Amino acid sequence: MFCKLTPEEEVRMHLLLRGVADDPNAQEMKKFIQHGSVTTYEHCMRVTRIAFWLNIHLRVHADEESLVKGAFLHDFYLYDWHHCSNITHWHGFKHPRIARYNAETVFRLTDKEKDIIQSHMWPLTPADIPHSREAALVCMADKMSSSYETVLERRAQRKENRR
Repeated sequence: MFCKLTPEEEVRMHLLLRGVADDPNAQEMKKFIQHGSVTTYEHCMRVTRIAFWLNIHLRVHADEESLVKGAFLHDFYLYDWHHCSNITHWHGFKHPRIARYNAETVFRLTDKEKDIIQSHMWPLTPADIPHSREAALVCMADKMSSSYETVLERRAQRKENRR
């Protein structure tokens, strides 16, 4: 994807993720598929990287700590939405609040970080408008990442079908 961080930016991002991405609860996201064959953990890392890149390259001057933490935890819902019949049909609408609740339970969050998590699906969730530049960046990054992952998966499936 086009959002390539410099080695220094990559290190800075990972330093900001310390204590969050390596938390055993966050590691649970590796067990669940998000889009195609991409795990929720991989998706959250991609969204974090894109939001961080956008902040730098668009000169948004967002709070990097809140941006990175909120971006990484935006899908911290910890279930397989593909096989959860009571949630599946409403997952897109419900999971931001579930992710926020889970994140609040495990991590100390600022109000801005809570808003980032809860508003990342806007405009699908019209009541949850992003209230900060950090939340707007994560909302955009999530749409970019989801689109990319969905397109990649379809391409991979077409290739596989041709064999």
